[in-house]
Amino acid sequence: MPGLRAGRPARDRGVAGAIRDGRAEPRDHRGRRPGTYRRRGAPVSRDPLVTSIADLDIAIGGRERPREDIALIAGAADQLGVGTVWVTEGVGRDAFSLLTELALRTTRIGLGTGIVNVFSRTPTALAQAAASLLELMGTRTFNLGLGTSGRGLVEDYHGIPFERPVTRMKETIGALDRVFTTGSLPVGGAEFRFGGLALGVPTDRARLRLYVAGLTEKTLEVTGTVADGWLPIWPSRRESGQQVGVIRKAATAANRPMPTVAGYLYGAVGTEPALAAHLRANLAWYVAANGTAYRRLFERYGYADEVDRICRLWTTGERERARRAVTDEMLADCTLLGEPAEVLRQAGAFRDAGVDRPVLRLPKQVPATDCVRMLTELAGVRQ
Repeated sequence: MPGLRAGRPARDRGVAGAIRDGRAEPRDHRGRRPGTYRRRGAPVSRDPLVTSIADLDIAIGGRERPREDIALIAGAADQLGVGTVWVTEGVGRDAFSLLTELALRTTRIGLGTGIVNVFSRTPTALAQAAASLLELMGTRTFNLGLGTSGRGLVEDYHGIPFERPVTRMKETIGALDRVFTTGSLPVGGAEFRFGGLALGVPTDRARLRLYVAGLTEKTLEVTGTVADGWLPIWPSRRESGQQVGVIRKAATAANRPMPTVAGYLYGAVGTEPALAAHLRANLAWYVAANGTAYRRLFERYGYADEVDRICRLWTTGERERARRAVTDEMLADCTLLGEPAEVLRQAGAFRDAGVDRPVLRLPKQVPATDCVRMLTELAGVRQ
């Protein structure tokens, strides 16, 4: 696979140098040229949207760090002007207890789940948790990121049949919208048999944003039809326009505004080779060890040969070689990395490509104190 074509070959400079030379993609769904490196004849844009730390969110793994480290990073983000802190949930800690702690230890920043699944909690339980959290947040907004997760987690960890995930997602969002708008649950339903009861907790729909994380076309259509936002991970600045187009078409058909896109972007501030290695490790794991969805995603992005090599090496136990098989071009297309001003410029290019809120997903390998330093450096960039 050819390397980056801007300037000298990427192998002569390392990932950070290749990224500083810029990245490019074809025109996005809004007809603009969003990127900054040239690949397969793609045009180049030299002027991505001016972006500051206020235009960024961050995401922290809910089980990757000690609770005090999560609070340390979130507290720094609150003081430095980051928009929202999202907390993940899978196995391990639940997101709502962590977010309750963060709500009590911060004053300004928005909070979000990124994501909780729609199988382990009923819509009523989700509404209770969200409304109770909002009571602690003053006038701030809560972003409820929802996903279907996968069969393994739902059935083996939660002990629930993984059935009709798209239908369950759509009905969950409909119920949440109704209860936060009216204070009462709906009546009836296909997946749930609601009785129209009052939730019993004050609700404020204006302060609740319902996000869907999903990659299949049916899930994207549900996002456009009923959700406030889309929460993808590993968006591509070259190729995500097709997915955004599906959402936009569904929103238009439903006579709704285009949902906000908040994209999870693994990233780090700095040029040390170890940082690029952390990003490669995370991307390789998603492609080779996290089901087939992300493998197919990167194949659709045009990285079929790279994906095949990563998966073959991973399957044969050559994990380190699999990580190194993640190319500079894949990192340049789907992550953030470089000096502070360069990271903000890259985030601006993602915004040009349709990611309204770039979400800096801090790798678990980066210590909390280094995460705080990175955020501080981003906040210090003068536009």
